[in-house]
Amino acid sequence: MAERKPDNPHANHRARMQERVRKNGLESMAEHEVLEYLLFFAIPRQDTNALAHRLIQHFGSFCRVLEANEAELCKVPGIGPSSARLIVTVREVCGYYTRRRGRMISKPLSTVEDCIEYVTPLFFAKTMEQLYLVAMDDSYMPLREILIAEGLPNQVTFDTRKLAREAVASGCTCILLAHNHPTGMAALSDADLKTTCTIIRALAPLDIQVIDHIIVAPDGAYSMRQHHRLPTYDKYSGKLIY
Repeated sequence: MAERKPDNPHANHRARMQERVRKNGLESMAEHEVLEYLLFFAIPRQDTNALAHRLIQHFGSFCRVLEANEAELCKVPGIGPSSARLIVTVREVCGYYTRRRGRMISKPLSTVEDCIEYVTPLFFAKTMEQLYLVAMDDSYMPLREILIAEGLPNQVTFDTRKLAREAVASGCTCILLAHNHPTGMAALSDADLKTTCTIIRALAPLDIQVIDHIIVAPDGAYSMRQHHRLPTYDKYSGKLIY
């Protein structure tokens, strides 16, 4: 007769927590409990409560845990490659869903509110600055989103010629610029204004207009057009008008 394996001592606790999630959802749980529940799927026969507490203590918050990369997660005692990959995958799936959901917006981006609603999902859970170009047609219908560059948490550099090539290849007649301040505020910096001016000058000879530049941050979003900070290009003088 085969030896009977001992029962999982944590099975009843897991069953109760799973029933709680089914009845009340994740909003009924504390941050460490959500992590504990998530880790059930990577660690089948071990108490994950203490590990969840350890993760939050190490990173400072639930959100910071999900924003960490695999190498950072594996520095926490008890977190192995499978657990780290699960946590990172959850973040990636959430971001993928959010971006795909945003692309279901099938209307012209004719108002500032429309533009902000469209570009905000592009920066879901991003910890590094990114610069996007949203190519549009004459009616402001989005054609595609193009990631131009990715940099540091507080800085991004880009290739102007690459941006111009990508814009022309998209077949657009106008574009929406968007970038994020993952560790800052939704406000215009001198560097942001300089970047916008450089791009407007590069695209003007190609008859491609920049209709706005949106800055997305944890505290909201900023529109250069809405705040009357978006320069326009005077084709007769070749100068920008502020």
